[in-house]
Amino acid sequence: MWAELALSFKQGNTYVLALFGIGFISAMIFFERFVMVQFVYNLNFDRFLLNIRRAIAAEDLDRAVSLCKNAGRTSLPLIALKALEAAESDPTTVRGAIEEETIHFLPRLEARLTLLPALATLAMMIGVLGTLEGIWSTFHSIDVLDSAKKQATIAKGLAGSLNPMAMGILISALTICAQQILRGYALRVIERVHLGVSVLNNLLVPSESTAFVPIAAAGMGGGMGGGTTGSMSGAGFGAGGANGGADSGKGAENASGATTNATPVVTASEDIKDEEEII
Repeated sequence: MWAELALSFKQGNTYVLALFGIGFISAMIFFERFVMVQFVYNLNFDRFLLNIRRAIAAEDLDRAVSLCKNAGRTSLPLIALKALEAAESDPTTVRGAIEEETIHFLPRLEARLTLLPALATLAMMIGVLGTLEGIWSTFHSIDVLDSAKKQATIAKGLAGSLNPMAMGILISALTICAQQILRGYALRVIERVHLGVSVLNNLLVPSESTAFVPIAAAGMGGGMGGGTTGSMSGAGFGAGGANGGADSGKGAENASGATTNATPVVTASEDIKDEEEII
């Protein structure tokens, strides 16, 4: 197979040359992304965060800024530097500065990675198209040949026509593998960056202390207030009833006393009856 591919390349097969070009572009993207993700954006995150914690705990922001500048001008050191600058100027803007710089940085980790699957698919399609074109050329060329040469021509033409497909499958498989490797490295760096952002938020973002009354406590307070008010009202009504009863009792005693002490009234009919009895 390799000898056939080399022969097709020497003969200047258009499809094979196109596939070599796609393979070269894919290789350049892979090596560029590998260097950036593994050696530029990546660092010892645990050690960097430990040093930042110590500097901020000691309230030495100048040392923390120096650590960020020495660690690098991108990735988590750049995010930490922006957060420290915001903390020095206005602590209320720290969260916004961290989020803004994080959103600006994260897409760089996966830049151009989406091109690799597209190039893999394109290589496969070009290989299939080259194979079809080779088969058509082979069958068209045997029309003018003798019967003795047809068999050899068909065998040679079919073998040569499979070269673009083999080349396309090889480049497509390598490109997909490269894309998965780069994506794994990028995801690992993204996870470490998210961890660093959480640490920076905990260290630099001022805590929001807001006083509030829990709903359950508010309900209990309302219930206790209502119960107390009801008890007081009940007590008031009871006292009013007792006072009213006492006043009624006093009124009855006064009325009975007034009746007892009153002088009896003698009517005119009773006087006439007494006079008749005497007579």
